[in-house]
Amino acid sequence: MSLSKQEAKRLVDRVLAQATFGDLRVRVTSAQRGHLRYGMGRPTTSADVDAVTVAVTTSKDGRTATVTGSRTDEAAVALLVQRAEGLAGLSPVDPEHMPPLATSKPPKVKAEDRAVASLGASKRAELVGRAIRRAEADKVQVAGLLQHEYGSEAVANRAGLFVHHTHTRVSLSSTCRTDDGTGSARVGYVSHALAGLSPEALVHEASGRALRSQLPMRREPERYPVILGVQAVADLLGFLLEALDARAADEGRSAMARPGGGARVGERLFDERIHLWSDPADKADPAAPFDEEGRAHRKVDWIEGGVLRTLHTSRYWADAKGIEDVPMPSSLHLDGGADDVDALVAGVDRAVLVSRLWYNRLLDPQRLSVTGLTRDGTFWVEKGKIVEPIRNLRFNDDLLRVLQKVVALGRPQRAGLSGGRVMVVPPMVLSGLSFTSVSDAV
Repeated sequence: MSLSKQEAKRLVDRVLAQATFGDLRVRVTSAQRGHLRYGMGRPTTSADVDAVTVAVTTSKDGRTATVTGSRTDEAAVALLVQRAEGLAGLSPVDPEHMPPLATSKPPKVKAEDRAVASLGASKRAELVGRAIRRAEADKVQVAGLLQHEYGSEAVANRAGLFVHHTHTRVSLSSTCRTDDGTGSARVGYVSHALAGLSPEALVHEASGRALRSQLPMRREPERYPVILGVQAVADLLGFLLEALDARAADEGRSAMARPGGGARVGERLFDERIHLWSDPADKADPAAPFDEEGRAHRKVDWIEGGVLRTLHTSRYWADAKGIEDVPMPSSLHLDGGADDVDALVAGVDRAVLVSRLWYNRLLDPQRLSVTGLTRDGTFWVEKGKIVEPIRNLRFNDDLLRVLQKVVALGRPQRAGLSGGRVMVVPPMVLSGLSFTSVSDAV
């Protein structure tokens, strides 16, 4: 089930009424979820699930504990609070404990789509059937997962806070592989709305890339110009967002730290075309209007004209430093131009075209040094054309360095395989990325 605002309010009030000491915060998530997994030319598993989760966090004298349950009857709710209060009494004092948030004014976000809310088994079968038939026509093997959700979230506490949000979400991932096993590609779609989902187009994109990536050639690793697809850009920007942390910068633990102390807010650290921002109320790609504590998200410019403008904080650090409390965002947007990947390829003399990155890891937070592997179609480009598929490569590089030398930005799109935070980013041409070894993985 997806609890309405009124239903959620009644439930959280019952929980709050059970408190016997200190602070109490309750977070209720509810959802109707469904999925259909497919592979080997047919559906394999399918399910519909209704779920409600109640998370109770109690605090007294700086000691905090959280207990989670899935029942909402009076006895179960009372037991949750009792257990949380008991565990809080056994917990060590948190020196960074903050009092409950009394008010929050999240923006109004329209993130519901009736077509997703009413999606059921028959519609799932139709969508997946279209994907399978497209793969058969393209003569590739296909496997994937269709998921959908109609849910809500509410956060309340004894200080008077109550916020509520309802959303829908649908995603489809498809992996296409050639019969000889040497070519493979994975693509995805994710949105709050169903209207933009075309299973045929998604699978055709994946099959085309898989077929093109067959029998890849070896290219020796070195520093090459690169064209990053939308998903590859999203894969890297997750590390940048984590680095935009005020405390880490103030304590000298990140690439956003100024030598000698403090953060580099106000400095130009990136190419002047980099404009990184968040807006939960974006009409095309809405996101959650508040976080797990009930802190409101708002429109924020993180990087503008290449200049670092804003860092996110915890409530404790914002209070300790007397700065604005800016939570980690629920969405991330990077502005771009109008070109698709094909147009970017046509404008490049020589480069490696990277569809996706995986096994990505942070190596050095002070340099924002990252490593990972290419995947799902890696190609060599010469004189504006894809010449041949190449074997996957490992990269090691500093994101600050590579994002200072942007050659071109394409048209922003929702990254279809980034299912958590909303990521809307463009494909990108960079002057160089350091590749260090060749991988045999397909």
